[in-house]
Amino acid sequence: MINSRHLAWSGLLVLAFLATGPIFPNAVAQPAEEGYEDADSGPEGDDLRGAQQEFEQIITPKYRAMGMRVESLPNGSLRLRLPSEVLFAYDSADINPGFSPTLREVARLMKRHRGVRARIIGHTDNQGSQSYNLDLSLRRAESVATFLSAQGLPNRRLITQGRGEQEPIASNATAKGRQMNRRVDIILFRRDRDSRPARRN
Repeated sequence: MINSRHLAWSGLLVLAFLATGPIFPNAVAQPAEEGYEDADSGPEGDDLRGAQQEFEQIITPKYRAMGMRVESLPNGSLRLRLPSEVLFAYDSADINPGFSPTLREVARLMKRHRGVRARIIGHTDNQGSQSYNLDLSLRRAESVATFLSAQGLPNRRLITQGRGEQEPIASNATAKGRQMNRRVDIILFRRDRDSRPARRN
């Protein structure tokens, strides 16, 4: 049986809440970016906004002209967009030797920001079969992860996924659009208490 005194206290607490409003009046629930957890938001994620300039500085004018860039996401994470043309030869998952210095800089900055993890996502255009594109996109993501791991980053900080042709950012009807869709996105986020192993699609 529910104690009447308990009910009275509960009623007083409800009235107090209605009178004063939420404890955090400016708090806004951000939807999770598709493919990774909303837990990257908040103060830990916000810290990465200060790191954006550091990652901007490793992008050479040549690679910037080819579409490489770093973007701040609504939840405080960063997205480092790497066009496949700077990373791989046609139909290959082997890292271009000329891009290795830039990837080493990515690893260096990740080691500097010790709480940062990377979700490495491979994407393709729609040429070829869906199954082949899915496999190629995953192999490319894993190739980037393997390179970063070789620079001393623990595997637990690297998560790889292959999305194939499922998430185009431009029309596949044109050569330019297909070129934009062939990419690897590195989502940099903070999840210090996440002890789960890296997931693979």
